[in-house]
Amino acid sequence: MKKIIILSLSLLIFTSCESDFLDTTPESTINDEQLASSAEANEAIVNGIYSALRSYGLSINNHEDYGHKSILTATDLMSNDMLMTKSSWYSNFYNYQARQQTNNRSRLAWSTYYPQIKTTNVVLAGIPEEVTDDKLKAIRGQALALRGYFYFMLARMYGPTYIGNENKLCVPLYTEVVFEGKARSKVAEVYAQIQADLNESVELLQGFKRKNNNAVDQSVAQAFLADVYLEMGKYSEAAVLANTARQNYPLLTENEWMQGFYDVSNKDTMWGASITSAQSTFVASFFSHFDNTNESGYAGGLGIYKNIDKSLYDLIPNTDFRRNAFVSPIGNSTYPSLPAYANLKFIDPTIDAGDYIYLRAASMYYIEAEAYARSGNEALARKTLYDITVTRDPAYILSTNTGNDLINEIILQKRIELWGEGYAWFDMKRLGVALRRDYVGSNHTAFGKFNIPVGDNKFIFQIPQAEIDANPLIVQNPL
Repeated sequence: MKKIIILSLSLLIFTSCESDFLDTTPESTINDEQLASSAEANEAIVNGIYSALRSYGLSINNHEDYGHKSILTATDLMSNDMLMTKSSWYSNFYNYQARQQTNNRSRLAWSTYYPQIKTTNVVLAGIPEEVTDDKLKAIRGQALALRGYFYFMLARMYGPTYIGNENKLCVPLYTEVVFEGKARSKVAEVYAQIQADLNESVELLQGFKRKNNNAVDQSVAQAFLADVYLEMGKYSEAAVLANTARQNYPLLTENEWMQGFYDVSNKDTMWGASITSAQSTFVASFFSHFDNTNESGYAGGLGIYKNIDKSLYDLIPNTDFRRNAFVSPIGNSTYPSLPAYANLKFIDPTIDAGDYIYLRAASMYYIEAEAYARSGNEALARKTLYDITVTRDPAYILSTNTGNDLINEIILQKRIELWGEGYAWFDMKRLGVALRRDYVGSNHTAFGKFNIPVGDNKFIFQIPQAEIDANPLIVQNPL
């Protein structure tokens, strides 16, 4: 971790250009007391984090490295639900080689989130817990929400699931600016910190009105915490928080849902990143890899299509408009050159300025429904599932399922709704679902057409070799 902790409180950089916020040459200095009282200075630091989360090349410096969205993409390609038609960028994730310590992709998430955790620690060191200024409270709240969420992402990738593994090794915890690497904390310790951060952030963000949904507000912090509680088996708490978080975010109509998910102002977007043509590094971007219709990108231009798994597609009813987000096996008149099962969900008509949507309110319905089902309130679970599903499939009727059948129905609807949005692999790991791509009639390509049993080491990333070399306290995960 020595390579991660590089900024001190007395040497911070503030510039007007977002692309220069990590410049190593200081243009001004500010001491700790000034930082603690300066909303403008702290806001600049937090805005730098948001910029980093949509920036190219801050981790492994290749065309898979464009911030938080690239990590959601990478993990989806490790799931059952997605495939790529040619070996190219992301093939190391699709074939599970990226998780190995000697593969530089193993540090994509590590080297994305830990530097930002370092930056949140700078902010949190400067703004004390007892702060009363409303602006500083909101900034501290954002920093805490981000730190908690970053640790949640790291914990799920480099550690085991929570339930039953509380005393196993997870990831190192850094809650202050330090210059020495630490040993890995236990799963329970990491999740205790995540909860503490998110609970405090929810309180501090009460009443905070953000300028746009590029920033985290209270609803986003609640959404983060609902997901954490689901992972931890705190189902009653997860249901309540998910329900609260999704209020004030209307469900999308069919027309809105089919627009391509390229606009962060989409009415059910809770959190994302606005991107302009000037900020775009187009070939190294989400839509370059996922817009199968754009001949300027990797997907549409080179035929490295990102498609839905056939077995999942076959489970989408003909009456469900989400089936139209994928090319039918009998063809598509609008895009006749695309192969069967190619996704039409993600289309950027701007070509190079598609926004990144990180979190949609739709996801909260599935957390809420599953949490209700697991906490003994199946009636509310069925009602919550119905409320969103009937807007996608007018023929859908209120479920009569109970027990595991109800939970499986909820998870299926979640897989359909949130395909390509960064949930599939994390849910497989949490729910103990095996990787199953090699089945009769599978459309998975040869370099990713294999199965992995539940509990296999391959569902946990190894600690990157660079961190092993820099930090002698790190214990490695099994190969």
